[in-house]
Amino acid sequence: MDHSTGAPPVSQELFTFAVRLATRAGQMSAEACHGGGSPSVHQVDDAGATAVGLAVEDSVRKELAAAFPADAVLGEGAGTSGRRWVTAPGDGARQFADRAPAFSCGLAYEDEHGPAIGVVNLPLSRRTVAAGRGLGCWLLLGEAPDPLEALRSGRGRLHADGRTDLTGARTQAHTIAGWPEPLLTALHRRVSLVPTGGGVLDVLTGRADAWVIAGPPMAYEDLAPLAVIMAEGGGRITDLTGAPVLEGDGSALVTNGHLHDAFLEVVAEAVQEGSTRAVLVDAHPGWAAEGAALTAELLALLAPVARRAEHIGSTSVPGMAAKPVFDLQVSVADLAEAADAFDAPLAARGFVRSRHESDHVPAGRDDDPARWAKRLWTRRGGPGPDVNLHVRRVGSPNERLALLFRDWFRAHPEAVPAYARFKRELAYRTADSGSYAETKDPVVDLVVEVAEGWAKETGWRP
Repeated sequence: MDHSTGAPPVSQELFTFAVRLATRAGQMSAEACHGGGSPSVHQVDDAGATAVGLAVEDSVRKELAAAFPADAVLGEGAGTSGRRWVTAPGDGARQFADRAPAFSCGLAYEDEHGPAIGVVNLPLSRRTVAAGRGLGCWLLLGEAPDPLEALRSGRGRLHADGRTDLTGARTQAHTIAGWPEPLLTALHRRVSLVPTGGGVLDVLTGRADAWVIAGPPMAYEDLAPLAVIMAEGGGRITDLTGAPVLEGDGSALVTNGHLHDAFLEVVAEAVQEGSTRAVLVDAHPGWAAEGAALTAELLALLAPVARRAEHIGSTSVPGMAAKPVFDLQVSVADLAEAADAFDAPLAARGFVRSRHESDHVPAGRDDDPARWAKRLWTRRGGPGPDVNLHVRRVGSPNERLALLFRDWFRAHPEAVPAYARFKRELAYRTADSGSYAETKDPVVDLVVEVAEGWAKETGWRP
């Protein structure tokens, strides 16, 4: 979420603790990077981590548990204080493995008012960018900087400024090889694209006007420090659709503030030009087995918070044409607990949490939309098949509806060809996937009405 100016400042003591913890983590990484030892120390595993990164993260988590036992740490349960730490001590594992100076150690703190502290330490250059809500944003130098001295003296305060004209703006491009072609083309025509350098620090110091992260999505823990840093540093950060970066799709647009709206306009035009129709393919006989394997894998990964996992959606219905994306449903007792518990293990497997947190309420139902809440993670481009992972409460109407929709079609195979023809015609006539989904919803509502009658007659239960 974006920083709220009405929220109280974070304490200087907590800010100092966070800076010192992040810089200690950075020094551990730097010493390992410069040192010798086994070559395996610098190898990147299948989840994108190194042995050093995992050791540093373990050290950081132990310090947090000792200092603030009631606080949650992302990926380690809910805590009891309502406050949460988010660690990213190994951001840039590939750069670390290559002994390049771009790897960093990040730390963020969130309280009941939202993002409160963000720290990014660049160990090899001995620079730290740190911001506290209401305390400003600072560039701190050295292996063991003194945040309190900076707050007293005002030395090192960062505030974005600079270019107001988009044309020719110096724009750092992160993971540019994975960018959608329309976005790359649109920005190339208007701005000066350069490789990523110092990222957020370069934007705040005027060495760059913007930093764009597209292609493979960034994990929440890598983005978490940036929300506070840019809010206190006078710039702006959103995802590429303009949504708050911590609720977005894993992309990021970081600017000096003046150029932000102009960037979003160019990106929106590129997305519109690059929009594609929903692509449906014939049913594949292997989908059932693959869906079963995916649900078993997720249940093992997410237990015990995950109560059950089901293969749902069109790929779960024999003979149904579908988009080649598996819809899976995980049922939980509490959505907030699930979000905290699932973010880290899912991110390690390529999933990104969506900002969409509710389902469509079927037409004609006078129902509280809160009953249709959910959490959604998506995976595109691997590892493994593309997946939409819907996490819903046990016993909720949307959990039930997903299973009823699947089971009705399984029990009525004669209805499958007609519904598949409808989907193919709709995909052909709509311009993009979003329009396809919106137009399909009323038809799904009609199918559900028929299915509800069948459930009543047969005594079907989820």
